[in-house]
Amino acid sequence: MASTLACIGLDVDSLDTLNLHLSAMPSSLVGRIGGVESVRYTDASGARVVVALDQDGDTIDLVPSYDARPGAQLADLGPLGAVVQADVRDDTGEVVTRMAVDLEQHRHLTGVVGGPLRGSVVALGIEMTVHADAAAFAASDDSVLGTPEPGQAPTRWGAESFVSYGQFATEGDPEPTAFLAGTVIAADTHTHGVTGQVFHVARVRTVGFEATVCLAGSEHPDAPRTGSTVAGLCYLVVDVPTLWTVEPPRRKKRWGR
Repeated sequence: MASTLACIGLDVDSLDTLNLHLSAMPSSLVGRIGGVESVRYTDASGARVVVALDQDGDTIDLVPSYDARPGAQLADLGPLGAVVQADVRDDTGEVVTRMAVDLEQHRHLTGVVGGPLRGSVVALGIEMTVHADAAAFAASDDSVLGTPEPGQAPTRWGAESFVSYGQFATEGDPEPTAFLAGTVIAADTHTHGVTGQVFHVARVRTVGFEATVCLAGSEHPDAPRTGSTVAGLCYLVVDVPTLWTVEPPRRKKRWGR
């Protein structure tokens, strides 16, 4: 299983190593709210990490992501524990699926935002497989859903299917993980400019939206081909740029007599 950071060419063995790599990447302030600043570190490969800093400059959390183009129409975005839930709508406004995601702007979401909003969906492929086409996927064990009953034909995932596990969490905080299967529209290989690590980026069509799937080169020697099927466990990250807020920095108090 690949780490989320490995999926964007930042496979590291410690937080210190990650900070060293981030310091070598261009950065920009993208948000400030309630004294917390969000700084985006972006590499020319498209890999990026959003780091939230408190008023002392200490890291509160970080979101691994990728500079993907929009592919989903989202609505009713709202907090769901430590993640954000959202509806995905089609062109007619009908809800086609729901997802729990790690939103780049999650600290700026204080309530439910109705939308609709255009968002980029990034699927970091922590445990995904690649198949030549839909038929090859359907014939593989990777398409089997659950454990078949003795003597019964297995239930299988479709070649374009999606289910957000975070939507069904019953214990603890929900996580932004999902099963995603989709058809590759386009794909290529990227090399991170700082680490030199290789990762693959595939634009994938699935139920109700298009996602950008990132795969670690250490797990996948070659980029998926157009028309192939990518399927498996992923970590979902969404970017909705219109949700960023940049408040003025807080003024330091001056104490006088």
